[in-house]
Formats: sequence, structure tokens, C-alpha cells
Amino acid sequence: MPGAVQGGRIHDMKPTAQPGTADKAQAAALRERLRGLTPSQAETMRAVVRLHTAGDKLMSAQWLLQLAREAPDHPEVLFWQGVRHFESAQWQPAAAALAQVAARRPGDFTTWCMLGVAQGGAEDGAAARHSMHEAARCASTAAHWLKLAIECDALGLFDEALAATDALLKLEPNSPLGLLERVRCHKALGHSEAAAADCRTLIGRGSEVAKAWFSLADLKTVPLTSAERLQLQQTAVNKQLPAADRQLLDFALGKVLEDAGDVAGALAALQRANASVRASQPWDAAAFDRHVAGLRRLALAGLPAQAQPQGAEVIFLTGMPRSGSTLIEQVLASHSQVEGASELPTLHQVIEAESRRRGRAFVDWAPQASSDDWTRLGQDYLRATARWRQHKQVATDKLPDNWQWVAAVRAMLPQARIVDCRRDPLETGWSCYKQFFAPSLANFSYDFDSLAQYWAACEGLGDLHARQHPEFVRVQRYEALIAEPQAQIRELLAFCGLAFEPACLEFHKAQRAIRTPSALQVRQPARQASTPAAAFGELLDPLRHALAQALARERAQAG
Repeated sequence: MPGAVQGGRIHDMKPTAQPGTADKAQAAALRERLRGLTPSQAETMRAVVRLHTAGDKLMSAQWLLQLAREAPDHPEVLFWQGVRHFESAQWQPAAAALAQVAARRPGDFTTWCMLGVAQGGAEDGAAARHSMHEAARCASTAAHWLKLAIECDALGLFDEALAATDALLKLEPNSPLGLLERVRCHKALGHSEAAAADCRTLIGRGSEVAKAWFSLADLKTVPLTSAERLQLQQTAVNKQLPAADRQLLDFALGKVLEDAGDVAGALAALQRANASVRASQPWDAAAFDRHVAGLRRLALAGLPAQAQPQGAEVIFLTGMPRSGSTLIEQVLASHSQVEGASELPTLHQVIEAESRRRGRAFVDWAPQASSDDWTRLGQDYLRATARWRQHKQVATDKLPDNWQWVAAVRAMLPQARIVDCRRDPLETGWSCYKQFFAPSLANFSYDFDSLAQYWAACEGLGDLHARQHPEFVRVQRYEALIAEPQAQIRELLAFCGLAFEPACLEFHKAQRAIRTPSALQVRQPARQASTPAAAFGELLDPLRHALAQALARERAQAG
């Protein structure tokens, strides 16, 4: 291997060997890779690798540019051109370069794996799957299988990721990273007992204990025994553990104690966990207020231009996290014409790219955008998400944050439907407070005041859009869906332009991978609305008070 791809996700896979032997093997491999270059070009290529590995990417790129002029078709030159594009997230040129390398070096694991990632980034799902299958054919070490599992997971190829973790664990049965990755795959695919078994294996071995406890509790459908609960409590009070481990353990403990009926203990654990996360992930309330005020002004004024008719093949699910959006997507994805694409970052990426191009924030350039601009942006979104409509006519996009971009959706994709997912505010807020989100994904959720501020803005702007665009924005309440599933599902499908299908009433039977905190919960029949906050009574009065204050403030600002 010619060194590591720093800053990307593909790293040098060093074979296990004795010191000296490995160096000789790598040197021989590099000589083979440089075959076909002149001695001078080979030395330049070595300089490219050395400089890149040392972090001097500018000088490395300059030497590579020279080689690209002298030997443009050499696979090693193409490989490093692919690396440069890969690191800059320029997925299409990266894929183009790496595809040429793969054709010349069909047995090279790293090239296939990088190619699959690049193709996935370019939204070519079928090609990405093919490349990952080719990478699996070339995999020969535990490091290869772990890398393949991680990248397939990131691409949403959960069956392939699971197969890769199984292969890894055959080589290294005690690999904690392999077991943790397999837990993620099992959860996404609905294998709750298998996921729990791997968590318990890690706990029993004393490996990655905090992550294992958190993952076990976060399954949400597998109860812990009383002995396990006691063991978790004893582990969580260890003050010698790193702060990150204590956060995970306290979130897990909060869930376990809540299930056991110890609401005071659960609240105390979750308060510790949230305070710890908030210390490292602050929330700027004033900046958020300014952002929402701009969005409200834009919505009230309306956008003077709109794209040509397009977007009927997309259903957006917006709203607060933990508001029932995964359940609603599961209902829709049970329909024969709908693909559940889960949480896609694409809408925000398209808007941000246009904001960078114009050098202005969305709320500043949107009123001046022409119909041609909106048509172009809508088509950018449709092209980027086309992989999700390869087999079915319609796809969902359930990134909750998209409530901020409803005005953009209406302009870019005027035929798209938007389902604003709602749940009782106390239950929503409490469910968010209990959830440890990915870093920087939901910084508002680690304090009652910021939670309430975010909720009030989300629902206030959502109400405005629903009033303005009743044919294209539907408020869907979780409690109503559970209380009257047949009536609500019929209404939901009709709103989305879909014929009723009985399978949508049996959404828990839909066979699809799900990567959200509710992945296992939505695989169970919904018999009654979930109201865990009710058990805490007056202990949650501070959250109730914060929600009431935020709502009053939002109404005053909205006029």
C-alpha cells in the first residue's frame, strides 16, 4: 500500500508480519504498483506519497499534477488523483478515476472500497453496492473486513455490513469493534435479540463496556434483568471512567431505571448525562432566534417565484426528533409504491451549496431567486436522491430538521408533499432529553429551556406553513394515528396521492433497514400511544414550565 489517505475514511491496511518483513513486503508492493513508470517518474510518485503522508498535500498535489501530464493513464497516478478528489468529497471525479484503477487492478481491496464510497457519495447506489461486493471478494484481513463493514454501514448497505462483520469475527472473535459494528447492523435490520446478545458478550468480557451498556439500553425493546440493572448501576458510579463513558452509562442507566419504575433515579441519571453533554456542545439561543425570525419573515412574505411543476415523487417528513416520524415513514414505506429513504441530508446540502455560490444566507437570496433558479435547485435535489426511486415511484425523506426549509421545498419542488409530524410536546421533549444524539446533531436537546425553544419554533413555523399550503403540508399527530389507525392512514395516503393498501395497516411487518433510535420500536404493532413522561408527574414540571413559556414567547413573536 502506498501510504494512508488522511482525512478520508480509507486507511492503510498493514499486514501482520514481523518487523522488517512487513517493510520489505510493502516496498515490494510499491515497486509493483509503480511498474510502467520511468525511474524518474517512480521517484516522483514516491515523493507524492511521502508528502501526502506527511500532511503536505499542496506540494504532493503539485508533483501529482506533473505526473498526470507525463503518465495520465498509469493506474497509480489515477489512484492518487482519485484520492485527492475523494478527500475533497468530489465524488464524481473520484469515482471516475478510481473506476479506471479498479479495471486495471481488480484484486485491490482499497481501490474497490474507496470507489464504493465515492459512488455512494455521488448517489449511485447500484454501482456502490457492486463495488462493495468486489471489495468483499478482495478482502483478506480483519482490517479489511472492519473497514468494509463500517463503509457499508455508512452507505446503508446493512446486509453487506453484517456479512463483513461476521467475516471479521471469524478471524478475530474477540474484536470489540467488530461486535459493536455488528450490534449496529442487527439493530438496523431488526434483529433485536442478536444485537442484545453481542452487547452482553462485550459486557461479559469487559470490553467497550460503556458503549455496550448504552447500545443494549438503546435497543429499547429488550428488557434488562434485575442483576443487569444492578451491574449497570455499579458501573455507572465509577468516577474514574472518562467523561464520555460516564455520559453513555448515565443515558443507559436513565432508560433502565425508567423501565424499572425508579423515575427519580432515572431523572437524576439523565440530568447528569445531559449536563455533561451540554458542557461540550453549547447552544446559542440568540443565534437560533435570529435564524427562525428570518425564516418566519420569508414565509410570511412568500416567495415570488417557483420551479416548474416537479417533486411529486418525494414525501418529506419534518418536525421534532422523536415525534413519530419513523412510525409514519414505516406506514408509508409499507405501500407498494413508496421507498423509505430515511434521513437524507440532501435538501440542506443543496441549499447550502447555493448559499455559498451566492455568498449570502438562504433568507437573503431566496426572495430574489427566479423560477429557473428554483427549477435548477429542485432538479439538483431529485438527481442527488434518484437512487431511492430506482425501484419504486415515490421516496420519503424524513430528516426532521427539514422543517426549517419548507419554504425552499415549496419553491424547489412545488408538487412534493410535506408531512409535519407532531406528538404531545411534553412527551416529545422528554423523549429527546433521554436520547443521546450523534455529536452536533441536536444540541438543543440537552437542556429543558433550549428544548422548549426549539420545539416552539418548530411547531410555530410548521403551523404557518400548514395554513399557507394546506394542499401540500399536512400536520400528522402521533396520538391520532395510534387512536384511529385506519382512518388516519387512509387520510395520510390520500394526502400523499397514494391509493389505500391494507399493508400500510400492518406497517410493523415491513421488511426494511432502519437507522434511527426507533428502529426496533416501529417493528412492533402500535396498540396505544406511548406516554412515558406521564409517569414522572411533577418531576417534569420544569419541562412543562419551559414549554409553556416558549410557546407564549413564540406566539408573541409570531404576532
